[in-house]
Amino acid sequence: MTIGEISQEIGLSADTLRYYEKIGLLPNVPRDNSGKRNYDENFINWVKFIQTLKNSGMSLNDIIEYINLAKCGNNTYQERKNLLIKSKQILLEKNVEFTIYDRESKLSN
Repeated sequence: MTIGEISQEIGLSADTLRYYEKIGLLPNVPRDNSGKRNYDENFINWVKFIQTLKNSGMSLNDIIEYINLAKCGNNTYQERKNLLIKSKQILLEKNVEFTIYDRESKLSN
């Protein structure tokens, strides 16, 4: 798949995909004879996984760390679990902040 095709399928811009590759979120994408990126199903799965982590509230730096740990194998399980727990805690804190803001907003109306 070309970068335009994967961009449409995944819902991310081509610039975002290039950025993800540049900062190490995506492995280097194979290129065809003319130098154009040639995404396969493996890359689509990587991008979907990154989107899931990002949607969970995980920062790009933590996602990079998570992916680097995952590449090291099962012996990094606990470190990866800790990153997920940290991300969950951040989401819970944001939810509490939103709930408080929402209640205060209703009280002032």
